[in-house]
Amino acid sequence: MVDFVKALKRPFSDTNRLFIGTLLGMIPLVNLIVTGYALRSTGFTKEKMKRDKLPEWKNYSDLFIKGLVACFIGFLLFLPAILFLIGTFGTLIMSPAVSMFFGGISMDTWSEIFSGDITEIQAQTLFNQDWTLLLPFMISALPLFIIGVALAFLALYVMPIATLGWLKEERFSAAFSWKVLQKAFNFDYFVNWLVVGFLISVVGFFFGWIPFLGTGITMYVIGVFSYTVFAEVYESV
Repeated sequence: MVDFVKALKRPFSDTNRLFIGTLLGMIPLVNLIVTGYALRSTGFTKEKMKRDKLPEWKNYSDLFIKGLVACFIGFLLFLPAILFLIGTFGTLIMSPAVSMFFGGISMDTWSEIFSGDITEIQAQTLFNQDWTLLLPFMISALPLFIIGVALAFLALYVMPIATLGWLKEERFSAAFSWKVLQKAFNFDYFVNWLVVGFLISVVGFFFGWIPFLGTGITMYVIGVFSYTVFAEVYESV
């Protein structure tokens, strides 16, 4: 059984490391270093450190690359959902009836909508459109939309295991192998995934309101905490 209290305390166990992680986590793109650090904290990297302490902040280029690869794995996992949803909405929008419906709205009105300067008359004209005409198309597209959302949810669900599989096996292809991904279809992983998701929400709510520093603290704490938990689960399932 994963000790969630211990895992949640881990990011706060060293003030200096927390401070560095917070600063790096505040900067877009640079914050990939924080993701790489969280991955290193699993003990699955070549440093093979134990999870009873935090790693040193060093080899920043290596941390950045690890964070970048983890981000790319996430992108590839979400790609089917992205393409499916784009295809669904694209097909819906390009259908003759829908095109005709939206074509009835003048270009000036569209320009005002996107600029945020729509007039009261234009807004009234827009709302006076018979939007119920779109209902059959929306209903027909709903099953496809649900499939797209399900694919996105599946990607989110397996992403921690896929990332750790690449890290543990030291092979990029391992992130997408059934040998690794099947670890996600386990009751223990499912329960821990739900608990981690809930605690991540709590941490984000607690620190998110802090100006400037909130983003950095949240990213560092969530990264180290979640990968500490998932690393233990990965080894046990």
